[in-house]
Amino acid sequence: MIETPNIFKHATSELSQDAFIAWLLEWSNPKYKNANDPLHKLGTSFLEELLDTKNIALSNIESFKLKTQHHKIDVYLELVMNNETIGIIIEDKVYSSDHSNQLIRYKEIISKKAQKVVPIYFKTGFQHCYEDVEKKGYYAYDVKKFSSLLRNGIEQGVQNDIVSSYCSFITEREHEFDNAKDSFKNYKKQLIGDWNIWSSRGFFEDHTGMFDAQTGSVGPNRKPLVAFWFGHRDLSIVDETNQNIILRLYIDVVCSNNQIKVNYRIDVKNHPQENSFNRNKIYNAFKPYMDSAGIYHKKPTFKRAKESMLLAQVTNLDTSLMYNGLVELLMKYRNVLDNFIDNQEKMKLT
Repeated sequence: MIETPNIFKHATSELSQDAFIAWLLEWSNPKYKNANDPLHKLGTSFLEELLDTKNIALSNIESFKLKTQHHKIDVYLELVMNNETIGIIIEDKVYSSDHSNQLIRYKEIISKKAQKVVPIYFKTGFQHCYEDVEKKGYYAYDVKKFSSLLRNGIEQGVQNDIVSSYCSFITEREHEFDNAKDSFKNYKKQLIGDWNIWSSRGFFEDHTGMFDAQTGSVGPNRKPLVAFWFGHRDLSIVDETNQNIILRLYIDVVCSNNQIKVNYRIDVKNHPQENSFNRNKIYNAFKPYMDSAGIYHKKPTFKRAKESMLLAQVTNLDTSLMYNGLVELLMKYRNVLDNFIDNQEKMKLT
């Protein structure tokens, strides 16, 4: 087969995926049966899989209403079968995850208009755990299920350039899924310099308890970034207006572009920083502690901050370490921060 350009390699956003999901579901509408029977059967198979997550059998469809971004729901299908309204919610994700209580909110909205609600969390990127999604009553429909559905449709006679192109694209994403899963599970076997974003995520998830840390994804989908932050300590200082304020120092570990970085940061949510006065004051007091501990670092360029700002960036992270060596190193970094805070409480940073 001659290889040809695939539009879905360029249309990689969640909105593009929304469009394909909606388009395929629309083919399940009985009115399109005679337009293209194999494609109608594929759309119907997709619809049956979604309904089956709530043990609902597909029967005579009396009403079919499909919308995108309905109350901000990515794809919403409202069916009437046997005089009963069924609302299918599809929250579509690639690399991002649910946020802002959106899953619960969507269910509450649709429950007011449908007797039965079918909530689907449609995820084509790797996600290691769906516990929170499932607690909210959603069924996790992943890339493997969708890839299998499309391949079966093609085997059953679907001849359509859109389906063929998307199937090829989603098969590549399935390979990404498998590689991400392998990295997540096997980070302990690799040097940290060989970690990718999912190796890092595996380490972060396994060590949140040990460090009393938080972890999560940060930044836009096109440039995935995961972070792990811990060691929060409050520091009282006198600022440039001669007011006593409390800022919170902590450590974060970030993986971006398959590279691990460690930083000391300052939480400034309650005290947005418009100039470098406070940052420089803290840095100058903290620098001897880092120097004494052999922590090579650089002082970052100051940027105005409303939530968090960099205090110091570690520059001598040994990428030949295994995960247990990184654990020891992070404990050391936390001890240095604790020692600094404890001494400043005695001396008062004025």
